Amino acid sequence: MFTDLSVYLIVSIFCVLAIALFLLGFLGTNFSIKQEEDYQNLILDYGNLYDEQEIDEQNWKQELPAYMATYLQTIEISFKELYLNQLIITIITSAGFLLIIASWLTPSGTFWGFFISFLWGTIITCIIAYMIIAVKIGTLLKIPIKANIGKEDVLKWIYGNGFFSALFIGGIITLNSLFIVLIMKAMSVQSTKPENYAIMVSGFPLGMLISGIYFREGMSVTGRGIQAACDLMIKKEQYFGDIGNNLSYTTKIAAGMSSLIAEVNFFDSMLVLSLFVSMPSIVLVNSVDYHYSDNFIGKIFGIQLVFILSWIGQLLISFLSHILKNDDAVAFTANNVRCQILMSIFLSLCFVIFSLLSIPKEFEFGDKDHSQIYREKVFNRDFMGCGFIGIVISAILIIYYEYLTSHGYSVAQKVAFISYKAPTLNIIQAYSIGNIGQIVPALLIALSLFISYKLASLVGILGLFLGYILNIYILMGISMLGTLSGDGLKLSFLAQFANNIKDRLHSITWAAKNYIVWLKITNAGALIIAAILIIGTAIFFSKTFILLLNGYNLFGFLIGFGLAYYNKGLTIFIVKTICEEALYDEKSFQLRKNKPDEEIALENFSYTYFPLKNRQGNYYVLVNLLSCTIAVLFTGIIFGHGASISLAISNLFINAIMMFQSILTGTVLKNAFIYNSYDQQQQETSQVLSVNLYGDIQGQTIEESQNIQNPYYMIYTMLITLVGIELFKHDY
Repeated sequence: MFTDLSVYLIVSIFCVLAIALFLLGFLGTNFSIKQEEDYQNLILDYGNLYDEQEIDEQNWKQELPAYMATYLQTIEISFKELYLNQLIITIITSAGFLLIIASWLTPSGTFWGFFISFLWGTIITCIIAYMIIAVKIGTLLKIPIKANIGKEDVLKWIYGNGFFSALFIGGIITLNSLFIVLIMKAMSVQSTKPENYAIMVSGFPLGMLISGIYFREGMSVTGRGIQAACDLMIKKEQYFGDIGNNLSYTTKIAAGMSSLIAEVNFFDSMLVLSLFVSMPSIVLVNSVDYHYSDNFIGKIFGIQLVFILSWIGQLLISFLSHILKNDDAVAFTANNVRCQILMSIFLSLCFVIFSLLSIPKEFEFGDKDHSQIYREKVFNRDFMGCGFIGIVISAILIIYYEYLTSHGYSVAQKVAFISYKAPTLNIIQAYSIGNIGQIVPALLIALSLFISYKLASLVGILGLFLGYILNIYILMGISMLGTLSGDGLKLSFLAQFANNIKDRLHSITWAAKNYIVWLKITNAGALIIAAILIIGTAIFFSKTFILLLNGYNLFGFLIGFGLAYYNKGLTIFIVKTICEEALYDEKSFQLRKNKPDEEIALENFSYTYFPLKNRQGNYYVLVNLLSCTIAVLFTGIIFGHGASISLAISNLFINAIMMFQSILTGTVLKNAFIYNSYDQQQQETSQVLSVNLYGDIQGQTIEESQNIQNPYYMIYTMLITLVGIELFKHDY
């Protein structure tokens, strides 16, 4: 066991190191077009990326670099406007939640502690959101330059930026959670109810969630809607064919911008990490040996020490990202990505053993006065075993989802080939894969939860959570490689860079796109495990173990089912609305208007168009958020805590199945389209491309193929159920 002081030092030192490693790279590299000097330097760099023999007859070599620098500068300005947009609505929503909901929902004596935690989480999210946006833009700026040097430089650049950004996110969240735990423990020292401490700490992930939901959901629906509109205009003729010549300036900006903002997996991982650092404090208040210990911090952060040890190992592994040499860029990328995850899994299996030293050998968990939810002893060896289970389940799901969705395997290839037979068959087959295939992750997660609970109650599920996400930093780096290599490829075609640059990025993208699914299934599984922990803690706090199948609880179950589908349906509706207006609405600045004045286009897209569509998306996000709030409050206040917990359980079940299914369906449709689009022989068959195009659009608009479905709404429902459990504590 570690003392409080030693834990302060270890956690602080390594979190500061993680933040410093990122900032050294961020501040030492030009990640932005801030000044005229940056703009001119970018023009010079891009001017060296052309082969004069490959330039169009108009010989745009002098004009294209300046054009591309202006294009990227416009996207950067638009991103900053979006950030300000999100920041304003985040402040308004957070203030409203605290003043109207939290002041009424939180138990007596917990509001100010909850307020501090919530506000702290909100501030941290705004910092992280700015960083994610800046790194995406900055990384994209130099992808063609790195590709001109070599495939190793591309992989190191994108993967390295993704990995060190992940370290920054994890470091800043963990460090601030330490401050929150210290402050909340001091504020609850006079309280006779341990659950009051947990409620105050839960303000931290809830603050990160409510502020993050606009950056996550708001940008996702905006990006997906406009991306679908651009796909209908750009990809229908031929994948990248005439992007440099025939499309209006506004459409080019929209295509590049929407692709960047539609992918929000880092925000999902941020939510996972915020829950992970908070759950020990929330769950372990049910242990007298923990909550009333003189060595409270040392025990609570013992689990975090295992996670910190893991990221040190992943840091060392990240420097070997290009260790396997191969002249073929596809094989080079695939081999090195797989080598990274295999080494990380192996080290994780070793590091989880450290939990034998970082947590007590045995301790009591539960409430002796309520024997139904009481477990006499929990042993650290059982916790370690649950950690092993989490690592193994994570690895199995990574392999399983790659096999079903990768265009390197027969499943996705069959979806691509069936397009030759008739339209829509690819969509039908993809849905059959998703609906049949979701049973495996559902069973594996359920089995792992059952075994973990049997071994060590909720503490075992906490160990499962730890093991499941131990490789998350490596996976975040791999996800950024898959996402931004594709955006760099589009940029290179648009700029008409030399063929060797486009060919190199094409090969890297072809391989890397297959591995984005690894982070998606890790985020989905982790959030489901976290939701189970929140529900379990709510049951402990309510002193209820068996939920009676009465009319009130059944009502809660039905509301939970309906709420999940309502959240998904409203999200799809706004994506459709944004797409439709981008194509046809005369009142908005239409994408299909041809070659407008570029200064007007710059002003409209930087300061008007995207912020306008984003505000429209944020409005529906707020409606979804209010719907979740009203559903939980109405059910809990009218029908009691049994009904509110029933609502949370059913909402979790439906969202879990939707996540597992949508990841499979959406990703296989996208990869089938990539498989057909990048094959020159199949490109000649316009019908096949159109069929796969519509499948890809369906995947990204309905199944959210870039990310996972409904994660923020699901966790929000769980957390407000937990926070309001004292208010709901009555039954009929």
